[in-house]
Amino acid sequence: MNTRRRIVSAGALVLLAAGLIAACGDSSSTSATVTTTAMVTETTTEMVTAAAETTTAVMTTANEDTIYTEDNTTIDVVTGDSVTIQLPINPSTGYTWVPYFPMEYMQLSDEILETESDGAVGVGTHEQWVIAVNTPGPAEIVFDYFPPGSGVASERSVTFTVNAS
Repeated sequence: MNTRRRIVSAGALVLLAAGLIAACGDSSSTSATVTTTAMVTETTTEMVTAAAETTTAVMTTANEDTIYTEDNTTIDVVTGDSVTIQLPINPSTGYTWVPYFPMEYMQLSDEILETESDGAVGVGTHEQWVIAVNTPGPAEIVFDYFPPGSGVASERSVTFTVNAS
C-alpha cells in the first residue's frame, strides 16, 4: 500500500509541476506538458500493474463462488456454468477493460466494485464480469486494457483459457 501512495504522490507532483510550467506561458511549456502526460500515463500503468501483481490467481467468496484474477489462468467448468473474472481498474484515469469471448458465451454482468474509500479519485478498485459458458470445448476469454481516447492500441492484454465439458 505504501508503494501506491508513493506512486500517486509522484503523479500528483508531476501534475502540479506541469500546471506551474504551463502557467508561466513560455515556449518550453508544450514540451513539459507532453513529457508530463507521458509520465502520468506511465505512472497510471505502473499503478494498475502493481495492483494486478498483488492479486492471486483464484479467490473464493463466502458462498463458494470462484473468482479468477490472473493472466494465463486455465478455467475448467461444465457447460452451462458461469465464470467470474475480476481485474484491477482505476476509474478516475479513464482506462477501460474490453472483454472478447466466443459468440456462444453470454455476459451476465459487468460491475465496478466499491472501494473502502467510497470512490475517491485516484483510488484503484476492481471490475468484475460474470460470463455464462454456453458451449462445450476449449475457448479463450481475452481482456484488453485501453487508455482514454479512440483509436489507441491496448496497453495490456489478459487471457483466460476455458475448458468446458
